[in-house]
Amino acid sequence: MALFSPQGWRDRLREASFRGVPFSVENDESSFGRRVQVHEYPNRDKPFTEDLGRATRRLTINAYLIGDDYAEQRDRLIVAIETAGPGTLVHPQFGEMQGSIDGQVSVTHSVAEGRMCRVSFQFVESGELSFPTAGAATAQRLKASGGLFDDAIEGMFSAFSLSGIPDFLQSDVLADAAGMLNDVADAFKMVDSGVSAAMRLLQGDLSVILMPPGAANDFVRALQKAWRAGDRLSGDTSDLVTMVKTISGITLDPGLAPRGTWPGDSGSVSVQKARSNMVAGAIRATALGTAAGIVAELPQPAASPPASRQPNAAGVTG
Repeated sequence: MALFSPQGWRDRLREASFRGVPFSVENDESSFGRRVQVHEYPNRDKPFTEDLGRATRRLTINAYLIGDDYAEQRDRLIVAIETAGPGTLVHPQFGEMQGSIDGQVSVTHSVAEGRMCRVSFQFVESGELSFPTAGAATAQRLKASGGLFDDAIEGMFSAFSLSGIPDFLQSDVLADAAGMLNDVADAFKMVDSGVSAAMRLLQGDLSVILMPPGAANDFVRALQKAWRAGDRLSGDTSDLVTMVKTISGITLDPGLAPRGTWPGDSGSVSVQKARSNMVAGAIRATALGTAAGIVAELPQPAASPPASRQPNAAGVTG
């Protein structure tokens, strides 16, 4: 039976170096994780957390150089550190990593520690220099799909009607619809005043648009117009992205959630819930359709290749 060797872990360590210049590591600290964006919406008790990908890996390394030639080792390491661009770090634990020195480097000498010096620095991974682009065909297909989606919304809502139901049910459905539009207006109050104001105006027109003899699809078209009244639609890419996120996020609002019907519900309650669910569905669907249209209009980033790296005067390359 093999005996456990307390020195076994040392045998697996790699010899540390940066750009081929070796050094010894006394201790190090690394940070890893994920990047997340927390979205909080009015009238919602729970947030929506969006995962934005892996966080940048960062390392803090406390190294030392020792020996009669420590000064020469130090100078070679300083040249490697001051060379522009990313380079290869060999970490004792993690192996090879591509990245750059982040910030200033500390070099310490002490009379009590002759024939050596200490070097402390931070290292950050370089990752990939990529320029994602969206082809024109993708945007065209998204626009075409958005048009079909809008047609489908109108077809879905064409079955909506308040004709033939009691006055009190008509009033309840209008009140539900006004409450939903109020939720949307409140959510956009601090994000986009254009959408908020348009939804407030639409609230006042509900009795004309939804009540007979108004056409059901007039409500869908009024919603689409209200969504497109946003001030951020004329802004830069950051404004457009914010608009998309907010429009998409409002579809998760509990006030717009479908209302379930139960066997014990009376006939009038079932009718009210069915009509209100159709209104909520139209608001959610037109919101997503508008968001898809904004995405299709986002400007494509111009791709430019990274500059080629050349050896510096010291003969060190990245």
